[in-house]
Amino acid sequence: MGWGKRTLTIGIVCMLGGGLAGCAGIRSGQCVDYVSLTAAEQAHEASLVVDADVRSTDRTVEVAGRYRVHEAAITDVRKGRTLGDRIDVIATSDQCTSSGEPVEYVDGDPLAEPGSYRLYLTRVRGGGPWQLVVPGAAERLPA
Repeated sequence: MGWGKRTLTIGIVCMLGGGLAGCAGIRSGQCVDYVSLTAAEQAHEASLVVDADVRSTDRTVEVAGRYRVHEAAITDVRKGRTLGDRIDVIATSDQCTSSGEPVEYVDGDPLAEPGSYRLYLTRVRGGGPWQLVVPGAAERLPA
């Protein structure tokens, strides 16, 4: 196989495999089909359920896409444990994501509006911020 065909083949494998060794420099992404969960199912799947006052920050974090970080001031822990009364949270995207690119949402970031929420959370792998267990796993609480 000549170098032209070999390079094309490596490029296609890197595009399909995303994170394969030897494909450094090529952005990877992911598409996840989440199932719709009731509030009870979200609570069951979550490792942490809290009521919190949420506000957006100017910080972002990379988790197979660039997410806006929200700060949650916890007012009640309904399931699980956390250190302290403030945690960083990201809203899981309902769209395909690409490493290094801002994430998108069909109806916008569900935590973009400051306010009180019940959050159904799981920890991002590697000790990052908490994230919604599925897209939309944030219930707006009355003021």
